[in-house]
Amino acid sequence: MKKGLILYGVGCTSAVWDEFQTYFGDFAVTYAAYPHEITQTAHTASDVTKWVYARYGRERFDFIAGHSMGGIIALELAARYQMSVGTVILIETNLRPAGSFYRTLLLPANTPKYGERLKAMFREEAPYYTGELKASIQEGFDFSEYLFETDAAVFGVYGDRGVPNYAGRIGDLCLSRAAAERIRFRFVENSAHMPMIENPHGLAAILRDCISPQQPPAAGECRSAF
Repeated sequence: MKKGLILYGVGCTSAVWDEFQTYFGDFAVTYAAYPHEITQTAHTASDVTKWVYARYGRERFDFIAGHSMGGIIALELAARYQMSVGTVILIETNLRPAGSFYRTLLLPANTPKYGERLKAMFREEAPYYTGELKASIQEGFDFSEYLFETDAAVFGVYGDRGVPNYAGRIGDLCLSRAAAERIRFRFVENSAHMPMIENPHGLAAILRDCISPQQPPAAGECRSAF
């Protein structure tokens, strides 16, 4: 059984993966939880990465997946910390400030069902994240250099925002050609920034195929288009 580490983003807790876990039980997965004493003093994602490495760095994972900031941490673990990992999966992770297409939390159709639950989680967690940490991953950042500092396979998994044929979905990530070509892109149907909640079954199927690819490739895969 393949072993993985899964990381969440700012304002979330490990409970954000609850529905997803029911579709992903064929892997031995550790769902990390950052202590509040770490996030309360972190000024950058790298400050959280340092804790994750101290906690899990001696382990060997077949894959590390991270949502939003968690994807930055996953990639930094493979690149800067040289953790032994075969596959890194970025879930709704912006390595540079992205275009407006990627600035949607939930699809409008999903907001009535999940919106209040997410708002409550964000409200409860907000006091445990510094303004500096939030700002460091909102504007003026560039983590794409990490892509060239690891030999791990890197996948980028994003919600399709209900527009599966949108031609700008790679370009709107605002990556250089070289950076985009380093990533294998996949898109989760009928979801925006929270695919583990909006379409947990679809996300699990895509991650499963990233980790143990089958032939032919599953629907939703895309190479960069420039």
